[in-house]
Amino acid sequence: MEKDIIKAGFSSIEDFFLKVVLPTTVLTLIAFFAFMLYVPLPIYFSYVVLIFGFSFVLIIPYMMIERNKIEINENIHLFITYAGTISTIDLDRKKFFEQLSHSDQYGLISRISEKILYFAKRWNLGFARTCRKIAKSSPSRIFGDFLDRFAAALDFGEPMDVFMKDEQHAVLDDYETMYNESLNNIGMMREAFIAITISLAFGMSTALLMPLLMGISIIVAVKWSLFATFFIDVLLFIFAAAFIPSDDLLHDMKLKDKGMIRIYRSLFWTVPLSLFIMFVLFWFGWLSFLFNVAIGLTPMLYTGYLANQHENQLFKRDKEFPAFIRALGATIFARQGGVLSSLEALQVHDFGSLQEIVNNLYTRLKIQSDKLKSWKYFAAESGSKLISKFSLIFSESIYLGGHARQIGEMISSNFQRLIALRKLRYQQASALRGALYGSMVGFIVTVFISVSITEMLTQMFRASWEENVQQGGVSSMIASIIPPMPDLDPAALGLYLGITIVMHAFMSALVVKVVDGGNRYGMLFDFIAMVWIGAAMSWGVPLIADNLFAGSMGLA
Repeated sequence: MEKDIIKAGFSSIEDFFLKVVLPTTVLTLIAFFAFMLYVPLPIYFSYVVLIFGFSFVLIIPYMMIERNKIEINENIHLFITYAGTISTIDLDRKKFFEQLSHSDQYGLISRISEKILYFAKRWNLGFARTCRKIAKSSPSRIFGDFLDRFAAALDFGEPMDVFMKDEQHAVLDDYETMYNESLNNIGMMREAFIAITISLAFGMSTALLMPLLMGISIIVAVKWSLFATFFIDVLLFIFAAAFIPSDDLLHDMKLKDKGMIRIYRSLFWTVPLSLFIMFVLFWFGWLSFLFNVAIGLTPMLYTGYLANQHENQLFKRDKEFPAFIRALGATIFARQGGVLSSLEALQVHDFGSLQEIVNNLYTRLKIQSDKLKSWKYFAAESGSKLISKFSLIFSESIYLGGHARQIGEMISSNFQRLIALRKLRYQQASALRGALYGSMVGFIVTVFISVSITEMLTQMFRASWEENVQQGGVSSMIASIIPPMPDLDPAALGLYLGITIVMHAFMSALVVKVVDGGNRYGMLFDFIAMVWIGAAMSWGVPLIADNLFAGSMGLA
């Protein structure tokens, strides 16, 4: 237990007790007695609060361990690249860890580097011994193994640059294994979601037939089905967000590239236009709920289209970046010059979709004295998270005096490996998108066929029930067992089913963007497409089903 508490980030059991156990226990007891004495709820609710509070104390260390593990694993590829590039500067151990701890881009890894520096120098433990101790308490196996190997290299006196060059492959191999495991989670989630959706459609079909057996309103069954759909969609989103490490395509810098600016500008007219159209359609009530929503959302397809175009542009920039950074590093080394003169020499080359922002970088370096600020503008204009991170690593390492050719080759190699992994992730996300579309169609068909069957049988049973009551005898006895058929409200039924479809479409589109890590506004395209599919099928499926059932019963 003590080992897990330290892995969670607490310095000791006493620290965990003061920060978590004591305040949680006090709040739980206050809530327990408050609910028991002053809130008019069943008494078991108070005990549920008590159990939940004490369970939280036991669960929170493992939740924090998992959170820290995810944070380290999401930044380990950037950290090892940065460590490799600054190792070419020939720094001593103290300066090396100072440089790692000063960079705040790597989250918990930077704080651990600062901790290693503190224990090694202030407590005179030495860097090798400190790395071994920190490795044992690391929540990430990848980072813990790296620290163990680093400690051994420090003991044997292996040159820093040689060790870090070898570690690029070792750490990225572990990162690739972890990444592939997350891709397997996407496949498992896809299969589980298809099975759950089929079960949900079957359960909803059964619920829609309950009014025939129990005499309850069909609206009650639809409301519970709506709640069940919402609950499953939320679980799917939580699973995708918690168990699939994020790998966002877009950076989170304040300054945005031209593609994102176009998307933001489109929202200024697509959102008001969509709201206006929906207001008019709902005001006059010419169409059903789903058609009103689908038509009203249609202008926002343009924003979704721009987001998808932006994603494609970023993919192209990512493909061009390794060649550019490798060529720039080699040119700086060959010419024994600065970045500006090397960029000028590369002006004769065409770097495709990167060319415009490369030209902007050259212009800024020529007229500005703050070179790192110019590279930050380059990172922001790229729009890509990977380019922004790796370009800043390159610029910082170069201006610190690192070996330009080795830095360029190292960044280029690591970048290409990450692009290959991202392609696999995108393929899995595309397969998930296809599964969500397919399950959406199956869900809608099943639900609306069940609605058509329920409406037809309700009319038949109501007529039969009334006839049996009038005839008396055995028929009257049967009628007394079978409850009278409740009235159907087509408008309310269409509203609740429409809300279910819109909600399911929104969550499905959102999960796809969480999985592929692309532009979140791109979900508008899938969302609106699914709503249009639902609207079209809400009209077509009942029409076909009514004609089919009527024809099979000789009523056509």
